[in-house]
Amino acid sequence: MSVAGIDIGDQKSCIAVARKRGIDVLMNKESKRETPSLVAFGPKQRQLGTDAAGSLSINPKNTLFGVKRLLGKKFRNPDVQRDIQELPYNVSEGPDGGILINVDYLGERQSFTPEQIVAAIIVDMKDIAEVDGSPVTDCVLSVPTYYLESERYAMLAAARIASVNCLRLINETTATALAYGIYKTDLPETEPINVVFIDAGHTAFQVSIVAFKKGQLRVLSHAWDRNLGGRDLDNVLFNYFANEFKEKYKLDVRTNPKASFRLRMGCEKLKKVLSSIPEAPMNVECLMNDIDFRSSMTREQFEELAKPVLERARAPLEKALEEAKLSSDDIASVEVIGGSSRVPSLLNTMRDFFKKEPSRTLNATEVVCRGCALNCAMLSPIFRVRDFEVIEAFPFGIQFEWEKDGEHTTSVLFERMGPIPSAKMLTFFRNSAFTLTARYTEDSPVPEGFDPVIGTFEIGPPVHVPTDGSKAKIKVKVKLNLHGVVGVESAQQVEEEEYEETVKVYEPAPVKGKKDEPMPDAAPEAAPAENGGPAEAGPGAAEAAAEASAAAPGAADGPAPMETEAEAAKAEEPKEEVVKKKRTKKLQVPFKVHIEGLSEKVVQDFIEVEGNIELQKKRQDETNERKNAVEAYVYGLRNQLSDQLAPFVTEQEQATVSDKLNQTEDWLYEEGEDESKGVYEAKLKELQALGEPLLHRSREAEARPAAASALASTANRLIAVATASDTKHAHIPQEDKDKVVAEAKKALEWLAEKQKLQESLRKTDDPVLTSADIKKREETIVRFSDPILSKPAPPPPKEEKKPEAKDEKAAAPEEPMETDAAAAEAAPTPEVDMVD
Repeated sequence: MSVAGIDIGDQKSCIAVARKRGIDVLMNKESKRETPSLVAFGPKQRQLGTDAAGSLSINPKNTLFGVKRLLGKKFRNPDVQRDIQELPYNVSEGPDGGILINVDYLGERQSFTPEQIVAAIIVDMKDIAEVDGSPVTDCVLSVPTYYLESERYAMLAAARIASVNCLRLINETTATALAYGIYKTDLPETEPINVVFIDAGHTAFQVSIVAFKKGQLRVLSHAWDRNLGGRDLDNVLFNYFANEFKEKYKLDVRTNPKASFRLRMGCEKLKKVLSSIPEAPMNVECLMNDIDFRSSMTREQFEELAKPVLERARAPLEKALEEAKLSSDDIASVEVIGGSSRVPSLLNTMRDFFKKEPSRTLNATEVVCRGCALNCAMLSPIFRVRDFEVIEAFPFGIQFEWEKDGEHTTSVLFERMGPIPSAKMLTFFRNSAFTLTARYTEDSPVPEGFDPVIGTFEIGPPVHVPTDGSKAKIKVKVKLNLHGVVGVESAQQVEEEEYEETVKVYEPAPVKGKKDEPMPDAAPEAAPAENGGPAEAGPGAAEAAAEASAAAPGAADGPAPMETEAEAAKAEEPKEEVVKKKRTKKLQVPFKVHIEGLSEKVVQDFIEVEGNIELQKKRQDETNERKNAVEAYVYGLRNQLSDQLAPFVTEQEQATVSDKLNQTEDWLYEEGEDESKGVYEAKLKELQALGEPLLHRSREAEARPAAASALASTANRLIAVATASDTKHAHIPQEDKDKVVAEAKKALEWLAEKQKLQESLRKTDDPVLTSADIKKREETIVRFSDPILSKPAPPPPKEEKKPEAKDEKAAAPEEPMETDAAAAEAAPTPEVDMVD
């Protein structure tokens, strides 16, 4: 089992897994760590990642990319309306105001939500991780810092559709900070150091300031621009060259999706080249109407054209410093990641603002998934990770609203830049159901097009309504969890009830003496004299003794009687009393959640759809495998007919087989292009029925001499062993040895006869002597001979011992020895202490 960190990017995605030896970023089937975030739909199956890359230029209307930008948004969102203008595929409005992506799949028009497409990308990442047979049990997914509740809920739904257990949604810059800080060994213990992390991605620009100290990172601020990235720089170049092409050839590239895609690819390549050299050419072959487009641009021209875009990068930098309440002098380092971090003019903007050289020591494309995998290992019980605390800051404020006695009440429960996870407890006194509304605070940076209302929560009614006219006490627990999603975690009705309990009370024993009179003081004892005689009483001692004797009842009759055990037990016997006590009782109050997003039923339906798509893909992969097997057999047998099989094939056979191979090849690329798995298997068997006899002749001609040599060697060895006069086999009867010799000679005679018959045949004839027959004959004589020749020798006979002559001295009578019994009687008996 392994836990994974997945970074879903706008263009490319990455996955890293945590293993016993550390964090590994995995490679796909093309041995690359970055996999295109593509999903292509075709007439037979769905293709993902690297398999879908080829469809981007030939089938752009059914090849989906950039779907992460559409996740969790409404169709009427201004950002969505701007984005779909640049997308080659069809995007429409769903029944609930959401987004539907329409493609041609399996020969019909089908619609998918952005959650389903992102789930397909997660499935592709999971398949890469499970190539070695190790299933992914848990994962952590990265999301942009600016994602709102609806977008985060959509990502969680995508994870469920992909059948992965998401332990956390972590901000991309926070994952970067974790991967940066957990390996640092020189972090201070008291005064933290402040590091700026800048993620210049394809479509967004994110800035976070993080304070590090030993064993901890604390996020101080987040800032961003949702619509500033490498895509905007590509658009600057695209519009420039599209206008140039239109002026030269009177053709608008924007009207042709394929031409637009080619030009955009050329612009992206030009941007990367200009990052390293001052001038670069622009060449696109067959851009439109078979016209080749050639141009060039310098870095100065590009920076001048992109100046309005580049100037927008200062706003997030200023915002991040302001939120963190720091100045540029308080910053120790500036770390830059993201695909657009290579643009020199963007780096110059960062350098001028922070007055420090931006550092690019982190891997710009892999660091986020590494941080995700580290955080997943920290959350998973499977791994033990170095203690490192991650204190995240929530960039939005959340308030709750409710009605109290007809008045609107608002309370800010989670302030901006507060820590997550965080929980609050609200107490209400209600006798009926009530509603809580969660919304973003006014100072939260919620962009246009998003509803500031997060959701509503219907609480109650209470389980028991008090009969004394009071109101039920209901405690509602609200939590902002690790995903950055707020919700009601529980609602409980708290009651205090009285109950009776029987307790035992012990009373003190009564004191002996006169009733209602205290015990008299005891008479003082006489102190002994130093010389051992009676001591002399002091003055008044006699009077005191007389008073004491008179005061003690019965003193004249003797000592007072003692209290018996029965009376003492009776005095200590407890009494039972009934007392009233109070206890707190908690009852679970039902509540309903109403949040924008996919319902549980819809998610389950999408999980079933994803399973059917995967099943269809598996069936198609098996069909393609059988088709490829037929094609490979055709080409392989054709090449062998003119090479190694030529001596073993007659002219007529060669003509018949070649004709059949040509027919099969034509069938494969015409009517057999789209057939079922069973048809391809039948076609392969038909070809094998013609080709296998020819291959059998060639294989036997190569294997037969070695098999015959092995049989002859084994038979001669057995004959030599059976006829040898060594002592090792002397115990074996001669008739058994003769049987072994006869069996070996019979095998040699059979081999000679078959070889002579085989030599009389032509190479184009089917063999009468096969290597399998020879090996079988060899196994037969070995199986017959081994039990005989390995028979163990009988053990030598035992010699009888002769009686020895008795010595005269030994025969003489000896002094009587004391027996053990007599010795025991003579020996003294030791004393032993018995312990019971």
